[in-house]
Amino acid sequence: MTRQVVLVCGAAGFVGRAVSRTLASSGHEVVVALRHARDVPGATRTVEAGDLSAPSHILGNAMRSVHAVVHAAGLAHRHGVNPADLSRANVQAASRVAEAAVARGVPHLVLVSSAAVYGKSRDTLFSEASEPSPDDDYARSKLAGEGAVRSIVAGSRTRLTIVRPCAVLGPGCAGNIPRLVRLIGSSMPLPFGSIDNRRSFIAVDDVAKLIDVIISHPSSPETLIAAHPSPISTADLIRALARGLGRRRILLPVPTGILSMAASAAGQAELWKSFSGSFQADVALAGSALGFSASISIPTILELTAANSRYTDTTT
Repeated sequence: MTRQVVLVCGAAGFVGRAVSRTLASSGHEVVVALRHARDVPGATRTVEAGDLSAPSHILGNAMRSVHAVVHAAGLAHRHGVNPADLSRANVQAASRVAEAAVARGVPHLVLVSSAAVYGKSRDTLFSEASEPSPDDDYARSKLAGEGAVRSIVAGSRTRLTIVRPCAVLGPGCAGNIPRLVRLIGSSMPLPFGSIDNRRSFIAVDDVAKLIDVIISHPSSPETLIAAHPSPISTADLIRALARGLGRRRILLPVPTGILSMAASAAGQAELWKSFSGSFQADVALAGSALGFSASISIPTILELTAANSRYTDTTT
């Protein structure tokens, strides 16, 4: 493997920290661009880049002699975020990074996007060839960011790879997992025994390993889905989290139609869709093009995530 200089934007974030650590352990020289300077495991140099969505010469200067840029910065998926903030973080910032990379002639740009661009649930397997169907502001901002970056790098010397991870797991992850941990840790009965679905996930360290492979590979597909080859049902997901918490929970077999109506009445129809629907990725392309397959089992990383959660049961 050839040692490369890699600039990681968003290295203080959940995915960015794992990417920085993994690239360094593989022998690459890792430069990190942060809004505010802080220690990042694996970084050999830190650049205080400020707001990536604002024009600045700092980022371009940091890309001198850089072989690859990984843009892992962005605003994560959470409830109640202003669409303008999502656009600034996931479209404008990605555009500024791409513009700087093209201007400096950086050979390779890796953009960390999201499989949320395919929606929250799908009845059939989806792959890189599937048509995106974003159904919330977050997913639309990620897809818009992809489009903006593609336009910027088109015709330049900079090669683009877009990584679309399914829900990323690990201690400190965001999304629905922390909510489930709190729910499982409480004494509330769980009426989810009748949910029979298949959803794809991936451990954060496997996302980082895939990006390491992409950077080291002379030619990678422009778009890659990141997911473990084995999906998991919501019921088994809950059981794995419960094991991590050291609890045994019985899931009551309440009909899903009743739960769906209750969720709609509570204004949580979209959350229910992502909780109960299937969302299974076809990951064959990463294997055939790069020889990569995520190796950390989903039950294992769920147990570890729950075991390392900050949840404290106050009901006893």
